[in-house]
Amino acid sequence: MVEGERTRQPDWVGRGIGLAVFTGGIILLVWVFIGTYRLGDMLPKPNEKLDQWAIAFGVQIARLFVSGLVASWISGRGAQLYAAAGRALSAD
Repeated sequence: MVEGERTRQPDWVGRGIGLAVFTGGIILLVWVFIGTYRLGDMLPKPNEKLDQWAIAFGVQIARLFVSGLVASWISGRGAQLYAAAGRALSAD
């Protein structure tokens, strides 16, 4: 550490926000996993055309894929916020 620089105490508000964002992302990931588990219930009905079922199934897969990416991005950003709140330097 350079003379004159001193580290400040961890930013507890920033850590709390980071932890809340991380938790929200994890909850969204659990929602995606539950949605993926329920894909097995999407079997085609006896009177349903196969092409309509395939389109609905494809849309559901794409929606879960995008939701998973967004949820993992949110939880990663929350972890970064939490980590950054503890290593900031004082400007004094």
